[in-house]
Amino acid sequence: MQKFFSRRLFCEAGIAALSAELLSGKAPAFASARAATPSSVPGLPTLDEMGTSWLDCGLLAQMPSLHNFHEMAACAPDLVGVNFLPGGQLYGDESGPLLPIYHSLPLCGMTIDGQSYDSTSCRWFAYEAVRRAQIGELDVVTTNRLVMEDTVLLWRVKFTNKGAVARTFNVSLTADIGWMPVNGEIIVPNEIRATSDKWKMDAVYSFFDLPQGKVDGQFAGWQVNLAPGASREVRFLMHVEKPGMLGRTHFTSEWFETQWVRTKVGWEERWKSAFTPANSFFSGHAPLLVTDDAAIREIYYRSVLTLLVLLRTNLWSNRTFITSGERAKGVVFYWDTSLFSTIFALLEPKQMKEQIKLFLEQDPHESAVIVFKTERPAPPKHLEVPAGWDLRGYAANDLSIFRLTWSYLAVTQDKEFLQEKIADQTVLQRLHVLATNWKKLRLNPEDQLADYGGALNLLECVPTYINKVPSFNSANVWMMRELAGILEENGDGAAARQLRVEADAMSKAVMTLYEPGKGVWSSLHRDGTRVEMRHCYDFATVGRFLASDLPPNVGREMVDFVQRELLAEKWMRAQSQLDVAAANSDRPDHGPMGAYDAWPAVTVDALCRLGYWNVAVPFLQRTQAAVYEGVYAQAREFYGAKRRDRDAPVRIAQRQGCMRECTGGGAFAETVVCTLFGYLPKLGGAFELLNADTPRGFSGELRQVYRGAQKFTIQSGDTGLILREEA
Repeated sequence: MQKFFSRRLFCEAGIAALSAELLSGKAPAFASARAATPSSVPGLPTLDEMGTSWLDCGLLAQMPSLHNFHEMAACAPDLVGVNFLPGGQLYGDESGPLLPIYHSLPLCGMTIDGQSYDSTSCRWFAYEAVRRAQIGELDVVTTNRLVMEDTVLLWRVKFTNKGAVARTFNVSLTADIGWMPVNGEIIVPNEIRATSDKWKMDAVYSFFDLPQGKVDGQFAGWQVNLAPGASREVRFLMHVEKPGMLGRTHFTSEWFETQWVRTKVGWEERWKSAFTPANSFFSGHAPLLVTDDAAIREIYYRSVLTLLVLLRTNLWSNRTFITSGERAKGVVFYWDTSLFSTIFALLEPKQMKEQIKLFLEQDPHESAVIVFKTERPAPPKHLEVPAGWDLRGYAANDLSIFRLTWSYLAVTQDKEFLQEKIADQTVLQRLHVLATNWKKLRLNPEDQLADYGGALNLLECVPTYINKVPSFNSANVWMMRELAGILEENGDGAAARQLRVEADAMSKAVMTLYEPGKGVWSSLHRDGTRVEMRHCYDFATVGRFLASDLPPNVGREMVDFVQRELLAEKWMRAQSQLDVAAANSDRPDHGPMGAYDAWPAVTVDALCRLGYWNVAVPFLQRTQAAVYEGVYAQAREFYGAKRRDRDAPVRIAQRQGCMRECTGGGAFAETVVCTLFGYLPKLGGAFELLNADTPRGFSGELRQVYRGAQKFTIQSGDTGLILREEA
């Protein structure tokens, strides 16, 4: 059976089975209501600093989200609706036309004097989402939090009279009538219960601040009497129950306040832990960046925060970075995960090792994703791989799994891992399979370039980016050379020499795909057609993996192309508007009207490796302007009348199934650590920094960087990088 799933097909796939634990009715343990905010780590921005300013909802394609290390919820465009489907796939339909339509439990709705209103502005924080509207002289602000590692949503709705005279407003709350709320008896006072027959769950709304009002099982209604300048707040929550079951009955005003505080404190504790050596949550820690460069500082910390937003603790590997929150539970794309491989190894080496074992058990040509469950699949006793050309998943998988393993080995210096068994092979043998798997993808044994299949195996939306492409063939060169270094360190010089011979031959073959004088590369199709491609991914991969192989004029031409056709003021285009397939490739992540959020980061990496730091660092700094909506997404798009211009406005995209957050954004932290600060350790040998004598164009320190048992500070200044070991 064909098992290939594209990113979009996975979004549109059936809903995952809902977790029984989420409906168990057990009350969660929680901290004291007086829990204090943890002390800050010197130099670390607070989560309040990482929140957004007020955003104009009319310019957004995605409303704010909520994450609690178990689940995701997404605010609706109105003032109170929140899309939530614990244990299931939240993403439902890409239409809107702007905002996505979700699979959800019954949403609550609110009317004021008989009319409903959409939010006009909003804010995002890691621990809460805020929506706001000005309705005449009435100011309404709604704040939501998702209780830590639970299935309870909390609301605070604040009404403020901005006028000069007293006013009375009639407010009503109900579950969305489209979901046909239960009309039966009131099971609990101050409660609205709405049944979803589709998901076999009840959304139960419980209210705490309705004196002089009523709740009749269908509606909660009351009058809001406000003097000039006065405010009133209504608090309520929604919890999930099995249909018709009484469920949890401990919800009180005191419990609400305790959980409200606990949610923020819990987030702050985990944020602090991510940068604290020997913390009690992660098995490692991310480096601490200290710099006066506000742009690079914000980019780095937002990148790491993206990973925490998508961290899940309720899967078999309880430190799993899912790719996006809207997909079916536990979906991890190898490709996205590999783009923050060094940060992963620094932050969570223990669980990364366990996940790599699972990755190495898989046939890398089988699927685009791996789905983490609550229980780990049993390891196979024997690894069987289909013979012949068999690419059913992403072309990136060989590289992705190799890179994850390589980063873990380089950061931890865990040489013994090479000899651990993955079924009937060692880790070292599995690395050899990944580095040479390209040989299975040749159309005939004499070919020196692998054929990476059709659009669904590659960029999905670019019809000409198929077959023999320079990107993954250049990655093969890198994998063979890196494996040669590991083999040499392991005492197998003969195998290392053979790999280097094959890598050199492939490097020359890749160069035959270059278009002289143009700075771009071509794909070679199966019918012999050579098609010129003007895409960032060839620049990023060839620049990263073959920089030392390229003649100076080729590097210069490549950089000229990127500056001329891809880089914009605040972001970049994945594909040039001049590409022959541009008109047929308009998806925000890989087409001409935006870019997958990792592409600017890997483009900066390639620019630096080619020696163009003076282009790379200023562009990286400019991308700070694009992350004003929170953290990194699947893609950002250019929009509006100026979308084709260099100074086009940028926003998080949702067209064609783009998700609000995505771990690919971890590539920015990867680029800051590995490129700007030159942290590229290898397994064994002396620790050397990348181009240490080259000034980066900014000043700062990267502290608490470790390699094996050693810990370092890396300083960037006017003369380049300085490495000093910490005590």
